[in-house]
Amino acid sequence: MSRIDTNVEGRAHTIIGAGTLGRRIALMWITNGGLVHLFDSNEAALKSAEEYIEDTFPEVEANILPGTPKGELKLFTDRAKALEGAWLVTEAVPEVLQLKIDLLGDLDSVVSPNVIIATNSSSYTSTEMIEKVKHRHRIVNTHYYMPPEALPVEIMPNRWTDEAVAQLLIEQNKRHGFIPFHVRKESVGLIANRIWAAIKRESLYTYAEGVAEPSEIDSILEKVFGFYHGPFQGMDGVGLDVVRDIEMHYRTLRPGLPDLVIECLDEKIKQGKLGAKTGEGFYKHSKKPAADAAPSKRIVYLDIIEGKMKSVDTDGKAKKALVDGLKFMPDGVQIDSKGVAYFTNMGASAAENDGSIARVDLTKDSPEVTYIVEPGQTHTPKQIQLDEANGKLYWCDREGGRIQRCDLDGSGLETLYDAAPGEARPLQDGTKWCVGIAIDTKRGLVYWTQKGSSKGWVGRIFRASIELPSGATAEKRTDVETLFHNLPEPIDLELDFASQKLFWTDRGDPPFGNSLNSADVSAPLDASNEPKEISRENIVAERFHEAIGLALDRENKIAYVSDLLGSLWSVGFNGEGRTQLLADDGNFTGIALAPKFRRS
Repeated sequence: MSRIDTNVEGRAHTIIGAGTLGRRIALMWITNGGLVHLFDSNEAALKSAEEYIEDTFPEVEANILPGTPKGELKLFTDRAKALEGAWLVTEAVPEVLQLKIDLLGDLDSVVSPNVIIATNSSSYTSTEMIEKVKHRHRIVNTHYYMPPEALPVEIMPNRWTDEAVAQLLIEQNKRHGFIPFHVRKESVGLIANRIWAAIKRESLYTYAEGVAEPSEIDSILEKVFGFYHGPFQGMDGVGLDVVRDIEMHYRTLRPGLPDLVIECLDEKIKQGKLGAKTGEGFYKHSKKPAADAAPSKRIVYLDIIEGKMKSVDTDGKAKKALVDGLKFMPDGVQIDSKGVAYFTNMGASAAENDGSIARVDLTKDSPEVTYIVEPGQTHTPKQIQLDEANGKLYWCDREGGRIQRCDLDGSGLETLYDAAPGEARPLQDGTKWCVGIAIDTKRGLVYWTQKGSSKGWVGRIFRASIELPSGATAEKRTDVETLFHNLPEPIDLELDFASQKLFWTDRGDPPFGNSLNSADVSAPLDASNEPKEISRENIVAERFHEAIGLALDRENKIAYVSDLLGSLWSVGFNGEGRTQLLADDGNFTGIALAPKFRRS
């Protein structure tokens, strides 16, 4: 007969620790009417966790468990009260062995023996943590990753664990949207982290022996095996001191692991190069983050197939849907300082003159879309730029072959450039399609792409004065400079004002396509200059999947790229630290960077 009470109806899952992982576990367990008691001695951590769960639950409801009834979250700074009525207690405290030994022993002494106690540890098996536990039949590892983005959970009993525990946890985790994996024998690292540890170790060994550089190892693993990011990028994110501690733990259990790996890590640590948190590890990082600082900005992006505007933190977490029901092929987006989004709609068909410009206040609970440029006034609007100081919007009209602008309320619509004077629209000649746009109001310049045919190697990048010269018209301008020609298929543009570097995405074919590129454009405008050819020196990063959207964090020197196959990426202006934030998550077009805002 089982020593575990398998009746969970109406009973709480108590989570110890409201940090990054604890709050994410709680988020998923309140689905399907679940009751969660979240305990932390830090009241501020609890309030932060509550806000995160409130903000993120709609995304879970929309994309993971459609129609799931929202359960109840209760917050506690009194642990005894948090444990009342629990059928499962999960600890999500820092990965410090003695801390976990003491906590499990303490919980075992105060919680009924028929209640399951789970540890989220992946570095230690529960057997290593139960020296103070009397009722060992109810102890189990349940290792979560980063829900709701990563939903696997590994369930690993020890040799004393009651047989009913694993089956009950598998059933209940499935009910709350997780993908459970039964680890049938105790294993340090469980399944995924054990295998990943071997990859990291061999990567370190390869580097330490002088076979290849970290960037080369990461690159070949991404290219050959499709890794989201390479092991050295991952280790820099975790912290090389933490990586060393984990590696030393493996060595105590598996003698014979190479000394050169530890020596390699020791050298970095001695130099103070611990990874992203110190600004340098195996890579240089653009800015040292605060120890526990949450991202202050979000990426707002458009999903062209789902017809939604979504957002995600710049670390790839806290994904949420902002606006749905966007039916007319949304493409470009910009956010003002008050949280109002302006976006383009390409229209139902490129053959029809039915593009539009819209805006929506993202700070509202139920944001309503308002059309400020109605269909018929712009053909197929693509990337859009906001000049908030002067109250203007600028965009490229693809099949219209135009650069247009208007006031923020849609009035004052005018055309600044026409690539095909007198020709019927929609334009059939792709070399005249205007797609990406960037503006420099200080220097009085506008930049744009004319992409050419798909993968056609006839794309160009232009610039001209932002205002029409005296006597000029949109159809007849003499101040247009061609910066580059013979590009695979250039799409969106952004300008880093401080360095006067122009960045652009290209969704054409390799060796120069599917890339993020940059070029110095500090020289004065001169329409007589000959256009340049692209070279390897222009490529910042490559191996995207139909690269389209682009946004710049100019302060931290980070570029964000969206691609049509549903990925979001971040990469330093210098090409380092390329990281996949979202993968295979839809079909993305335009993106914008915005301060974090709360809905009213």
